[in-house]
Amino acid sequence: MMDVSDGLLADLKHIADASNVAIDVRTDLLDVPQRLVEVASALGANPQHWVLTGGEDHALAATFSDPAAVPEGWHTIGTVRQGPSAVTVDSQPYKGEPGWEHWRT
Repeated sequence: MMDVSDGLLADLKHIADASNVAIDVRTDLLDVPQRLVEVASALGANPQHWVLTGGEDHALAATFSDPAAVPEGWHTIGTVRQGPSAVTVDSQPYKGEPGWEHWRT
Protein backbone atom coordinates (compact mmCIF):
# COMPACT_ATOMS: atom_id res chain seq x y z
CA MET A 1 0.00 0.00 0.00
CA MET A 2 1.19 3.50 -0.72
CA ASP A 3 -0.07 7.00 -1.13
CA VAL A 4 -0.83 8.30 -4.61
CA SER A 5 1.13 11.53 -4.48
CA ASP A 6 3.32 11.15 -7.57
CA GLY A 7 0.51 10.05 -9.89
CA LEU A 8 -1.43 6.80 -9.96
CA LEU A 9 0.68 5.09 -12.63
CA ALA A 10 4.00 6.25 -11.16
CA ASP A 11 3.08 5.04 -7.69
CA LEU A 12 1.67 1.75 -8.95
CA LYS A 13 5.03 1.26 -10.68
CA HIS A 14 6.73 1.57 -7.28
CA ILE A 15 4.46 -1.19 -5.96
CA ALA A 16 5.04 -3.34 -9.06
CA ASP A 17 8.82 -2.96 -8.82
CA ALA A 18 8.95 -3.69 -5.08
CA SER A 19 6.67 -6.73 -5.36
CA ASN A 20 7.68 -8.05 -8.80
CA VAL A 21 4.10 -7.98 -10.06
CA ALA A 22 2.35 -6.74 -13.17
CA ILE A 23 -0.51 -4.31 -12.61
CA ASP A 24 -3.11 -3.53 -15.26
CA VAL A 25 -5.32 -0.48 -14.71
CA ARG A 26 -8.70 -0.60 -16.42
CA THR A 27 -9.91 2.81 -17.49
CA ASP A 28 -13.55 1.68 -17.42
CA LEU A 29 -13.17 1.24 -13.64
CA LEU A 30 -11.73 4.70 -12.95
CA ASP A 31 -13.86 7.42 -11.43
CA VAL A 32 -13.55 10.57 -13.54
CA PRO A 33 -15.48 13.36 -11.80
CA GLN A 34 -17.79 15.36 -14.05
CA ARG A 35 -16.16 18.64 -13.05
CA LEU A 36 -12.79 17.27 -14.17
CA VAL A 37 -14.34 16.30 -17.51
CA GLU A 38 -15.71 19.84 -17.89
CA VAL A 39 -12.39 21.54 -17.09
CA ALA A 40 -10.43 19.19 -19.37
CA SER A 41 -12.91 19.81 -22.18
CA ALA A 42 -12.52 23.59 -21.79
CA LEU A 43 -8.73 23.21 -21.96
CA GLY A 44 -8.67 20.63 -24.75
CA ALA A 45 -7.13 18.07 -22.40
CA ASN A 46 -7.82 14.42 -21.62
CA PRO A 47 -9.32 14.06 -18.12
CA GLN A 48 -8.38 10.39 -17.96
CA HIS A 49 -4.72 11.35 -18.40
CA TRP A 50 -5.03 13.60 -15.35
CA VAL A 51 -6.58 10.78 -13.32
CA LEU A 52 -3.79 8.39 -14.34
CA THR A 53 -0.84 10.74 -13.91
CA GLY A 54 -1.87 13.63 -11.65
CA GLY A 55 -0.37 13.75 -8.17
CA GLU A 56 -1.22 14.98 -4.72
CA ASP A 57 -4.53 13.14 -4.80
CA HIS A 58 -4.55 12.25 -1.10
CA ALA A 59 -5.52 8.68 -1.87
CA LEU A 60 -4.07 5.23 -1.24
CA ALA A 61 -3.37 2.41 -3.68
CA ALA A 62 -2.99 -1.18 -2.54
CA THR A 63 -3.05 -4.71 -3.86
CA PHE A 64 -5.08 -7.52 -2.34
CA SER A 65 -4.53 -11.23 -2.91
CA ASP A 66 -8.25 -11.97 -2.89
CA PRO A 67 -10.97 -9.76 -4.44
CA ALA A 68 -13.17 -10.59 -1.45
CA ALA A 69 -10.53 -9.04 0.83
CA VAL A 70 -10.95 -5.54 -0.62
CA PRO A 71 -12.12 -3.39 2.31
CA GLU A 72 -15.45 -1.62 2.24
CA GLY A 73 -15.08 1.83 0.74
CA TRP A 74 -12.16 0.83 -1.52
CA HIS A 75 -12.57 0.80 -5.29
CA THR A 76 -11.10 -1.86 -7.59
CA ILE A 77 -9.40 -0.29 -10.61
CA GLY A 78 -7.58 -3.22 -12.19
CA THR A 79 -5.79 -6.49 -11.71
CA VAL A 80 -2.46 -7.72 -10.36
CA ARG A 81 -0.57 -10.83 -11.43
CA GLN A 82 2.88 -12.26 -10.86
CA GLY A 83 5.71 -10.34 -12.62
CA PRO A 84 7.66 -9.31 -14.40
CA SER A 85 7.26 -5.84 -12.93
CA ALA A 86 5.08 -3.65 -15.16
CA VAL A 87 2.15 -1.26 -15.14
CA THR A 88 -0.20 -1.19 -18.11
CA VAL A 89 -3.42 0.60 -18.92
CA ASP A 90 -6.13 -1.50 -20.55
CA SER A 91 -3.43 -4.15 -21.18
CA GLN A 92 -1.25 -1.70 -23.12
CA PRO A 93 1.88 0.24 -22.16
CA TYR A 94 1.01 3.83 -21.27
CA LYS A 95 2.28 6.36 -23.76
CA GLY A 96 3.62 9.43 -22.01
CA GLU A 97 4.88 10.32 -18.57
CA PRO A 98 3.33 8.19 -15.80
CA GLY A 99 3.52 10.98 -13.24
CA TRP A 100 6.18 12.68 -11.16
CA GLU A 101 9.58 10.98 -11.24
CA HIS A 102 12.01 11.99 -8.51
CA TRP A 103 15.62 12.43 -9.52
CA ARG A 104 14.78 12.40 -13.21
CA THR A 105 17.82 13.15 -15.36
